[in-house]
Amino acid sequence: MEAMTKLACLAAAAAALGSPAAASAEVIDVVATGALQGAMRTIKPAYEKKTGNVLRIAWGPSFGPSPESIPSRLKAREPMDITIGTEETVETLSANGFFDLPSRRPVAESRIGVGVPAGKPKPDIRTVAAVRQALLKAGRIAYSQGASGVFIGGTLLPRLGIAEAVKGKTVIAEGKELVGTLLARGEADIGMQQVSELRVTPGVDYVGPLPDEIQKVSRFTAVLAAKPIHGAAARSFLAYLASAEARPLLTASGLEPVAFARK
Repeated sequence: MEAMTKLACLAAAAAALGSPAAASAEVIDVVATGALQGAMRTIKPAYEKKTGNVLRIAWGPSFGPSPESIPSRLKAREPMDITIGTEETVETLSANGFFDLPSRRPVAESRIGVGVPAGKPKPDIRTVAAVRQALLKAGRIAYSQGASGVFIGGTLLPRLGIAEAVKGKTVIAEGKELVGTLLARGEADIGMQQVSELRVTPGVDYVGPLPDEIQKVSRFTAVLAAKPIHGAAARSFLAYLASAEARPLLTASGLEPVAFARK
């Protein structure tokens, strides 16, 4: 009986390997912003199960000089079939010939949120004045090198009139490291990053989004490489990101799906 069971398992495995899905399965190289990490925890296995293809994702911030940033990865010619980054990133890098621009499509939008280490008191951030006071009172403030961090350091803090006052207590999450990770390790008392990143990081209590008056909404765009190695498979993943099946998975991670209408 045991031998028969083993034979049955081997036969099933052989059948699976010989199936059309297994025979045509391809590895799709994706270079993506960390803002989608939470969503990809469910999107990646769902897509792979449906198609048999495998997503190999290299994470990094949309901006910044770190070797892990999207611009650095592309300039280093890392394998890439698809890039998912902010619209600004795609626009900035498009002149370098990395992308098949007609293929690009919006995926989702994300707002900047505030988080604190798990179990710590949540500050009042309901108004601009309250955010200002929360940042002034915090011992250490964390933000990233990515799109949200560029806005926070270059626009938000100066607008609040506290850039100099908090300069000595800011902590920057470098490369693909998340602000939430710094909070979870106790290296910061308050952090600001994309809502979708803060909400999925263990050890972080999400406080809420920044008020609309000082909010920055980032739109993330997916685009094919100019010469994708796995073109057909990559296009199928672009289509999946815009599908009805993917929308609730994006929403659950704190992202706001964007409808795409091809012209």
